[in-house]
Amino acid sequence: MKRIGLYLLIAAFLVAAFTCGFIAPDVRANGLNLDKLAASIELMPQRLERLSGEIPDPKGKALPLIETYSVVVERIKADYYGSKKIDEQELTYDAIRGTLQALEDPYTRFMDPESYKKMREENEGNFTGIGAQLDTNKSNEVYIKEPLPNTPAMKAGVKSNDVIIAVDGKSIKGMDILDVGKLIRGKEGTKVKLTLQRPGVAKPIDKVIVRQTVQFQMVDSRMADETAKIGYIRLRQFNEKSDEQFDAALSELEKKNIKGLVFDLRGNPGGLLSVAVDIGSRLIDSGPVVIIQERGGQKNPLYVEEGKHNHKRYPLAVLVDKSSASASEIVSGAIKDDDVGTLVGVTTFGKGRVQTILPLQDGSAVAITTAKYLTPKGTDINKKGINPNIEVEAAEDLDPTDPKTDNQLAAAVEIVKVKLGLLPKGVLDKYEKPAQTAEAAKSTDAKPKPNAKEG
Repeated sequence: MKRIGLYLLIAAFLVAAFTCGFIAPDVRANGLNLDKLAASIELMPQRLERLSGEIPDPKGKALPLIETYSVVVERIKADYYGSKKIDEQELTYDAIRGTLQALEDPYTRFMDPESYKKMREENEGNFTGIGAQLDTNKSNEVYIKEPLPNTPAMKAGVKSNDVIIAVDGKSIKGMDILDVGKLIRGKEGTKVKLTLQRPGVAKPIDKVIVRQTVQFQMVDSRMADETAKIGYIRLRQFNEKSDEQFDAALSELEKKNIKGLVFDLRGNPGGLLSVAVDIGSRLIDSGPVVIIQERGGQKNPLYVEEGKHNHKRYPLAVLVDKSSASASEIVSGAIKDDDVGTLVGVTTFGKGRVQTILPLQDGSAVAITTAKYLTPKGTDINKKGINPNIEVEAAEDLDPTDPKTDNQLAAAVEIVKVKLGLLPKGVLDKYEKPAQTAEAAKSTDAKPKPNAKEG
């Protein structure tokens, strides 16, 4: 009996030593984390199969998806040989991105905590930065599309079309526009130096700007033609403050006794679906602003909110371009379908899908396409866009902040004058009207929270 006990003790010791030998790499990688040590022990049969040359039976019972992922991650952390440090969180984020990319839907996307925070700030209308809209040109250079009014960027003398060469002395050549934006943003009160190449200026210009909390002014307004009493409102994005600011801007213009209106949606990427319905309700008398078609095919019209009818109806022209997307297309599509205004410019972007935002516990979020939207006449404009009533290509030197170079705005003003009877209809013959194909003739961001929708 004593000999049997001794044999059992030796066997137990060998099993323990064997097990320790297998999990030693995991201990070095993870420390004495009991959960991860348990996962490592679960991997032992697979590692023995690898050593013995045996291949797991493909007809065997598959692990649940989450367990499969966990097994792979633990194996990578324990056995991967390479120079890159393993970051389990980044591996998980990249795995989610890869899963969503497999859907081949550009609008279903993962947002890490920083990206989701930026989205919330934009929807709320406040963010910390310099207050400038960025874009990329044909040479893939990041440039200042527009410094926003009363912001650090504008006060520092940053101008539209300034190309960004460096941020804080670091060249941004080849960098993605989102990464450039991250470099420019920072804590309130800190400084950032932009090195800019200004068109027509030989040497680069340095601008040192103090970051501030920027109140994102969504709306610009002024008189487009003082004599003809034609007002102008430009909307940059559909966020929580957009409808309130639009309402206030139109009220101020009405104090100047406007008789017509130009509504500028150029460069507006969209935003919140609910805000698109709010603003559309201020311009359309009745019926749906948009029709939401759910996954199962059910169609849900979102009707005009009569409580928004606190302004007169004016002869209207709406400016659109290839960057007018999503919520901009909801509003412009409704205006065109209801024939309450004339669309001027070029064909819009063509985003006819609605996303539901799902925040995650670590501060990240997933935007999932959950529905498509149709214009009031039932047209799906996704990937097609909306053709304007009157097509006017933008002049090469067009600057939306300078009416003197804005030929599209000049055309819109003429159209409103024709509606007011101040000009004969013949003056519009010079503008090329887009051909209406059978397909085209059918044509069409509240604080993000679970099940919040962006258009």
